[in-house]
Amino acid sequence: MFLRILTALLFVFSSVLALSVNAQAADPFTVSGVHVDATAENALVAQTEAIARGQVTAANILVERMSLASERRAKGFAGVSAEDGPRMIRALEISNEKRSANRYLGDISVAFNRSAVEQYMRAKGLRIIATQSRKRLVIPIVQGQDLWEQNLWSDAWQQANIEHALTPMQTITPNIDVLRIIQNPNSSALNMQKLKDIGRVYGLQQILIVNATGEGTGYSATIQDIAIDTETNRYLGRVRGLTAAETMTKVVQKVEDEWKVSAVTAVNAETVILPVSVLYRTHTEWVGLKDIINGSAQIRSAQLEAVSKSGALMSLHYGGDIERLRNELAFKGVSLREDDQLGMVLTRTGYR
Repeated sequence: MFLRILTALLFVFSSVLALSVNAQAADPFTVSGVHVDATAENALVAQTEAIARGQVTAANILVERMSLASERRAKGFAGVSAEDGPRMIRALEISNEKRSANRYLGDISVAFNRSAVEQYMRAKGLRIIATQSRKRLVIPIVQGQDLWEQNLWSDAWQQANIEHALTPMQTITPNIDVLRIIQNPNSSALNMQKLKDIGRVYGLQQILIVNATGEGTGYSATIQDIAIDTETNRYLGRVRGLTAAETMTKVVQKVEDEWKVSAVTAVNAETVILPVSVLYRTHTEWVGLKDIINGSAQIRSAQLEAVSKSGALMSLHYGGDIERLRNELAFKGVSLREDDQLGMVLTRTGYR
């Protein structure tokens, strides 16, 4: 028993430094904020048991994040075992620790080894979906309350660990720059121009408005997904939960599921090679366009044919649905259009 405890603790403390660097990178292979709690004959044994359970919980969260529920059901996937979970971990960090004579509580963040996760999911017959969308700014609203009024709904979003999701998110904070833009606390003040101004404060082009109502049996929330650079608004439906935190989790899952379905559809479709001219004004803009191309769920690979200071020729290998590709790129602030002289042209939206 002592050797098992010592081994676990050495693993934990030797891994803290490695995780602290990567936890800030919004790596989708990191699961953060897993609460652990165990009681045993003494605090040290309780800590070992709590962390062991937390590792398995984190592993299951990761597999659910990177796979489709329909495929897990079809394959009869029953969850990650206590033996398999730790084998995929490369680093672990503990925070908010509390101990008593025989109880241990804390929160753990776990960084997983990508190749180990891919190998595990292949062995289980599950396709891995690891491509992230662009980051969203979340604005939580409670119907009938002022925009910045503190409540359980906004608290759930502020406390959420959603930066590592396949659809990474950041919750708005009513700081001085935002309050200059939205002086009226009523949510009706959130018109497109105000949203664009707020987006500039955070450096984000995608905004998620989650409008909640409290019900006798819990919460209900509608989801609006808005690309402010293209002024495109998608209604993603309504979710319900018993608590604010549960409803928040279901919102994140809903947005992730929408993204994963797009990724899987692209994988299943026939590959088409599309020659495009990529136009840009600065090197920074070119780097941003490359990142978007490489992070696209629809584009399987991209080959660079030629490059200059203001443009590049590329061959995009995509899933065969040009409209789906256009829609995904549009939500990332990129336009794909046909030009009489250049053929298919890819630029930042609004490029002149």
